[in-house]
Amino acid sequence: MTARKRFKRNLPLLESLPNEMFIEIFYYLLDVDIVYAFSKLNKRFQNLITNYCSAFDFKSVNKAKFDYIIRQHDVHRWRSLRLSDDDITPGQVAHFCQLCSFPENVSQLKALSVVNIKLNSASLLTPHLTSFNQLVSLSIGHVCGKNIPLVELPALKYVVVNSCMHSNWMKMLQLKSLQHTIEHDCSHENSLTWPTTLKKLKVYFRRTGDDEIIRASLKHLSQLTSLSIYGTAWESPAPDGQIWENLITSAMPLLENFQFCFKFWRDFNVTSDIKQIVSTFSTSFYLKERSWFIQCDAHRQQFSIAILYSLPFEFEHFEIVTKSFDESVSTWNNCSNNDFRKDLYKNVSKLTVNVPCDKMNQTLILVNVTDLTLKFSIGSIDWILSMRKLYKLSLGYQFNMSSNNFMQLLKHTPCLCSLAVSCHTLKLLTDQWKHKAICDLLSHKIRSLEISSNSCFPMNSSDYVEVNDLLPIVRIFNERCRYLNIIVYSRNLVSGLILRIMRHLRSLKVRLEEHNDDRKITKEWLAQQDITFKNLDCSIVQNGNEYSFWFGRRK
Repeated sequence: MTARKRFKRNLPLLESLPNEMFIEIFYYLLDVDIVYAFSKLNKRFQNLITNYCSAFDFKSVNKAKFDYIIRQHDVHRWRSLRLSDDDITPGQVAHFCQLCSFPENVSQLKALSVVNIKLNSASLLTPHLTSFNQLVSLSIGHVCGKNIPLVELPALKYVVVNSCMHSNWMKMLQLKSLQHTIEHDCSHENSLTWPTTLKKLKVYFRRTGDDEIIRASLKHLSQLTSLSIYGTAWESPAPDGQIWENLITSAMPLLENFQFCFKFWRDFNVTSDIKQIVSTFSTSFYLKERSWFIQCDAHRQQFSIAILYSLPFEFEHFEIVTKSFDESVSTWNNCSNNDFRKDLYKNVSKLTVNVPCDKMNQTLILVNVTDLTLKFSIGSIDWILSMRKLYKLSLGYQFNMSSNNFMQLLKHTPCLCSLAVSCHTLKLLTDQWKHKAICDLLSHKIRSLEISSNSCFPMNSSDYVEVNDLLPIVRIFNERCRYLNIIVYSRNLVSGLILRIMRHLRSLKVRLEEHNDDRKITKEWLAQQDITFKNLDCSIVQNGNEYSFWFGRRK
C-alpha cells in the first residue's frame, strides 16, 4: 500500500475524535498556536477555535504569524491580550492599532498587557485606558504617568506598570496588587501616590534618592500585608533597619511579609564594619516578632559594592558582588527551620556575577537559572554546567575563557539559544573564527545574538563591527539565528550582507555609525539595492541612527 493511500485511510480517524478531545489538546497549546494551526481546515474546527480561544499572547511572535491570526480570528471575542514592542517584535503595538482600530475593538478585555511600549505607541493607548471598563488585570510600560488620564475602572484589581514617579492616574483605583518599576526619567515633578486599598506592593527603583520618596509614599498604605522593595542605586547610603522598623510599626500594622534588596557603596577603610549595618536589622522586632532574616554580601576591599537583602530571596534577579560568600554576614543562622535553607534562593532565575567569584554560594539553586551574565573571567566552569535550563548567556567586555572551556560550556547547556557578547570577546573564544567545532556549535544553538559593546561605556565608534568580522558572523549564524542586534558602519552592510545572507531573521536591530538624513534606511531605498527587497514584508522603526526591523514572511 502506498504512503498516500495509508494517509487517506487514516485521515478520517482525526475527524472522528469528539470535540472534548480537541479541547483537551488545546489545553496544552497557546491560543496563538491553535488559531495558526487549525484555522481554515473546516467549519467544525473554525467554530471550535472561535469559541475556545480568547487569550492571545503575541510576545515573540513573528510578523507573518501575527498578521494571519488578526485576519482569521474575531478580536471581539478576545478576553486577554499581550502585545510587546521589545527587540523581538519592534513596532508591534502600532501595527496592531493599524489593523484593529485600537481600542474600540478590544474594550471588552479582562486582561491587557502592553510592555516595552515606545513613546509614539504609548500615545495610541494611554488616552484610551478609560474605555477598558471590564479590565481586571493591566500591565503597561514604559510610559510617562503624567500622560495617563485619571481612570476609574471598578473591576481593575491588579496592575504592573513601568513608568516615572508620577502615579496620580491610579489613585482612584481599587487595587489589590501593584508592581511599579520606576525607571522612566521625566523632567516633570514627582508625584508618587498609590491606591490606599493596596494589600500587596512591589517596587523596583534604580536612582539615588528614590528610596526616601518611596518610604514617604508608604505612610498612607495601612492595608498592606505584603511589601517588596528592590533598589539598584549603588550610590545610595547604607540601608537602616531602624528606619524601616519605625515606619512599619507606625503606618503598616497589617504587614506580614517584607522582602527587600538594597545595593549600596562602601569604603571599608573609612566606614564602620558591615556588621554594624546588619545589626539594625537584627533587633527583636525582626528576629523574634516577625522572623524576618537578612544577609549582606560585600567584597572586602577599599571601594566595594554591597548588597543587603531579605531571606528567602524574593526576586528573580540575584547579583554576586563578593569573591567568597564566607565573607557574608547573615541573621538566618538563627532560624531553626531546616526547610528554610533549601528555599533561600528558589525564586532566582537570572544571575549576574559582578566579580571574579572564587567560591559560589552553595545555597543557590543553579538548576533554576535561565539567564546568566558573567562580567569577568572565571576559573572553574563546573558550576555553570549544572545550569541545565540556561537559555541566555551574556559575557562582559572583560570576560575571557579558554576555547576548550567555552566548547564544554556550549555542549553541556542544552537549552542555550541566546548570546550577548562583544565582537572582540567572540573572536577570542572562536580563535579568530578558526575553531570549527565551536563555530558549528554556535551555528546550531544560537537563535538570538547581540553583539555588545567592547567596553563599560555606551557604544561608540570603536564598537562597530568591521566588514572582515561581519562576514564570519553572518556565515556562522545565518542558518538558525532569528534575532540579531549589531552595530555596523553603513546601511550598505545591512542590505548587502545582513539582509541578503541572513534570510531566516524574524527581527533585526542595527545601529549605524555612518548616518544622516541622506543615508536613512527605508523600504524604498532597500528596493533600489536589491529587487528581492521590493516586496519585503517588514515594519521598520527608526530611533536616530538605530533601526529595528520586524519581518513577516521572507521568500
